[in-house]
Amino acid sequence: MTVGKKNDKNRGVKPKKRAVKVPRRAVGGGSVEVPAPVLRGWQEISGIDDPRRFARNAEKFRQLWRVFTSGREKISPELLQDSGAAEAYVTGFHLPNAARASLLCHRLAQRLGSRNPGEWFSKHFTHQRIFDFGCGSAAWSQVWLSEVRLKRNTVHLVDSSLALLDMAARGFSGLSASRQGSSSVYVETMNRGIHELDFAQFDARQDSGGQSLDVYVLGYVWNELTNDPAARGRVMERLESCVSRGVNALVILAEPATDELAWEAMGLRDELCASGWVAIYPCPWGVGACPMLDAAGGVRDWCFSEGGWRKPEAYAKLEEATGIGHSKLNSSMFALVSPELAKRLPVIAPQITTHAQVVVGRPSVPGGRDAGFSYLLCTPHGLMKTVPKRINQKFGKPRGSTMTSVARPATEGTSKKQKRRGDGR
Repeated sequence: MTVGKKNDKNRGVKPKKRAVKVPRRAVGGGSVEVPAPVLRGWQEISGIDDPRRFARNAEKFRQLWRVFTSGREKISPELLQDSGAAEAYVTGFHLPNAARASLLCHRLAQRLGSRNPGEWFSKHFTHQRIFDFGCGSAAWSQVWLSEVRLKRNTVHLVDSSLALLDMAARGFSGLSASRQGSSSVYVETMNRGIHELDFAQFDARQDSGGQSLDVYVLGYVWNELTNDPAARGRVMERLESCVSRGVNALVILAEPATDELAWEAMGLRDELCASGWVAIYPCPWGVGACPMLDAAGGVRDWCFSEGGWRKPEAYAKLEEATGIGHSKLNSSMFALVSPELAKRLPVIAPQITTHAQVVVGRPSVPGGRDAGFSYLLCTPHGLMKTVPKRINQKFGKPRGSTMTSVARPATEGTSKKQKRRGDGR
């Protein structure tokens, strides 16, 4: 039947409108979805459709959760060497971390004035090398590759657990089959410590020219290197060499949203900025020391991002079985670019300008006891505060997002400290 044509059968009857499904990557309050290729890889590994495997993985995940949330400094390197423990780890922790990575990619796209980060990077680069240090399940690098797929993509996965490396490599199967055309993906696994890496062998076979991008992923691993100064030194040596060699490089850094671990990440951010790197998320000006680490200025708080995610039905099933929920995504996340890459950035539009204000603290209960609490904002002029005219009663303005209201200098006691336990590795 032709819509709008009148005849005896449909005269006077308005045709029904067909619902059009629109993909939504970021919805209300900073919510995101895990990319479909990453979700497919997780479904294959987790055994979510096998009741027996699912029950076994759910119980082991519950045990791992207790370990990771009771004291990360006590985690044994041998904890995830067993294939069963590695599978349970992927079952429980992979998707929340992938959702955090999606949130970071969404915020980066806003900073770059693009619909997604791949739209901007594909205009400037033809190939990339991704180094995922202490990759775990490789959630961060999988999401990055899903969002930023160039013509040639090489992924180097580094982890001391052979079982996790196997799981991580299998997770890329969904990504390899997700695109057609001339794009290629090569995944290399390296079962060794970070301090053992020989970057000379990678550079010897590197594609020359300005169309190459290096991406360094530190996803929930910097805190684990506290007792491994050799590994930390190796990472810093490599990242500092990116400045001296004049290469196009990006660092993705993420840690749990607890104060001590976030301060570790903020300290690394300051070290990198001091060596020439430029912070493009969440920082509004990119260079200089983080004002939230300046105790002498009267404010000492920790910086983390937050958002929500549209959980797939299968993961909601896992939450119901274990009683462990991930309704909100809290993570201390940073993105930094090398000086060479910074030259290519747009006149950082429109969220990163000289007037940018990034939310780093907000009222926790609108209309409640914190009703008079101002938003704490990080600006090119230091920490400021503002009282919003309207507050989203459900979520408020999430940390890591930008605000375009008039702010005034922050004073001591502006931000109310609340201990937050990081939800997952």
